[in-house]
Amino acid sequence: MKSYKLKPFHQKGTINYHKDLNPQQLKVVQEAEGPSLVLAGAGSGKTRVLIYRLAYLLEKGVSPKNILLATFTNKAANEMISRSEILLKSSLSNLWAGTFHHIGNVILRKEAKQIGYSPNFTIADKEDAKDLLDDCIEELGLYKKEKMFPKKDIIYRIYGLSCNSQKGIDEIIAQFYSHIQDYSPIIKKILSHYKKKKQSANVMDFSDLLTKWLELLLNPEICQKYSQTFKYILVDEYQDTNKLQFEILKRLSSYHKNILVVGDDAQSIYSFRAADINNILDFPKVFEGTKIFKLQTNYRSTPPVLNFANNIIKHNINQFPKELKAIKEGGRLPVLVKTADVYQQAKFIGQHVLELVNEGSSLNNLAVLFRSRFQSFELEMELLKRNIPYVIRGGLRFFEQAHIKDILSYLKIVINPADELSFKRAICLQKGIGRSYAHKIWNAFKKEKIIKNIADALPKRQRQGCKDFFALYDSLKQAKRPHTALTAILKNYKDYCHLSFDNPDERILELEELTKMSQSYPTLRQFLLDFSSFEEFKGETLLSATQKEDMLVLSTIHQAKGLEWENVFIIGCSDYDFPHPKSLASKEALEEERRLFYVATTRSKSGLYVTYPQLKHTFSARGGSAFGGNSGIIITRPSMFIYELPKDIYEEIMVEEGF
Repeated sequence: MKSYKLKPFHQKGTINYHKDLNPQQLKVVQEAEGPSLVLAGAGSGKTRVLIYRLAYLLEKGVSPKNILLATFTNKAANEMISRSEILLKSSLSNLWAGTFHHIGNVILRKEAKQIGYSPNFTIADKEDAKDLLDDCIEELGLYKKEKMFPKKDIIYRIYGLSCNSQKGIDEIIAQFYSHIQDYSPIIKKILSHYKKKKQSANVMDFSDLLTKWLELLLNPEICQKYSQTFKYILVDEYQDTNKLQFEILKRLSSYHKNILVVGDDAQSIYSFRAADINNILDFPKVFEGTKIFKLQTNYRSTPPVLNFANNIIKHNINQFPKELKAIKEGGRLPVLVKTADVYQQAKFIGQHVLELVNEGSSLNNLAVLFRSRFQSFELEMELLKRNIPYVIRGGLRFFEQAHIKDILSYLKIVINPADELSFKRAICLQKGIGRSYAHKIWNAFKKEKIIKNIADALPKRQRQGCKDFFALYDSLKQAKRPHTALTAILKNYKDYCHLSFDNPDERILELEELTKMSQSYPTLRQFLLDFSSFEEFKGETLLSATQKEDMLVLSTIHQAKGLEWENVFIIGCSDYDFPHPKSLASKEALEEERRLFYVATTRSKSGLYVTYPQLKHTFSARGGSAFGGNSGIIITRPSMFIYELPKDIYEEIMVEEGF
């Protein structure tokens, strides 16, 4: 039988690069041979550069199977491939593209036997992996030996941070979880057992998709095979890569050395996820002969907003200096808003949001950003009162979060002792008591009200937890005001919080905020009545049935990165709130906080409002807040980041109460 051989077909000269790109972008697309670092400022079109660079390589005859495009989401990879296919009018099915985990999975399937796995290994998702950790804890008998033990969620996160940062377990616990350092030897024992169970079951978790990939690349033959395959490597959001990803990229690019990374050191804000800013700062040192390109033309924001942002970030020492310049013209100065306290801050935003809507803005083109989640509490209450629908980006409403519901469950059973759901939720927060024992205790509580008899009937481990619960319950029944009750609950809840959540300090701050707010309520009943109405109220009556998707966005700054809105409010920009108090201990942490403020301001296309309350209500329970400090009311000043700015680049207003 005769054969007919197909030749590669490449359309040449179909894209007008000079027309479609600005001079800075064009330079990258045409000249980024060898190690190349593209410093892409906010709103400067970095995705466009990656797409056109990919198209340029393909037009030059580079095969898709010799190009690796690494992104942080599969959605980003699919978007780039789709747009490139439209540009080229051809399929890119052979392109190596996707997240690091996706590409690692593909390679590991091919080479699994080299590391003692079968190619048909299964991938345990986050919940499956945590359940497997739970099995390890059970098999080692730790639930019986320990009255209180770190939850599987925390152990899973410790393991992930260790893998991604390439640091030891002890170092990770000391850095992020110092309150559970006593458990370090046991956690290491659990993780050792966890790794053996995965291997014997032919299972990998998400961290394995990278650690095992790196393990493969430590084999010289395999490393040579893949580094020769990938003639060109393109990496998006390089400032967010961790040490593990860096080590993988270094080996993959070792043969051809054509690695192009695109990122912005000024937007490196994820160190708590093990992202390492040194990956981008040290790129020219690690990759000899690096070409550095800068994209400094901004297509998003007005000149006054960019001037504000440029003046923020210039105070950082460890950076590649950039000066963003706007394509847009005109625009109004950013506004620094001085309010009496957090309640007046909330009123200002509620009123001004409605004014902007009346002027023609849509709610979904407005956003309120904050450094820490607890800062949104008073605002959420104000928005609900004003019937302004809102959505929390990447999370639950304040009232729907687990730790808030935990605390309120105690108050609910004081008001209504017949509330079985709240009773079981509250007693499960005690040492040694799970759902099955909670059910038994509840049934006993319904039949006889003699607490001693109920506790004495339990095994030793559950007995103390039951006694502690009823002791707290009795004290809460004597509390006349919600502030007194919440203070007592929080004192008992802190240990549980530290052992159950990976961000205990933030959650404790939120609970302290709730406790402070409760001071204005004379009775538990009135406090819970208001809360119940907040839980039920959806704030939809402002909208018609066809407009329900139009909602004000509330978001932490971390969750807002990569997004943009016409008008942006940044709230709580006071000393000891922003920058975060813990960042004051190190220069590196403080510079990341400044980058965080820079990221927040560059989300705005036009209107920018930075608010700060002048009075701060501090937690008044014995022992102070999660970060220590005095109690009562203190006078605050604007964030140190505001004091660093020239006064002529913003307008300042003071909010006053109208009568």
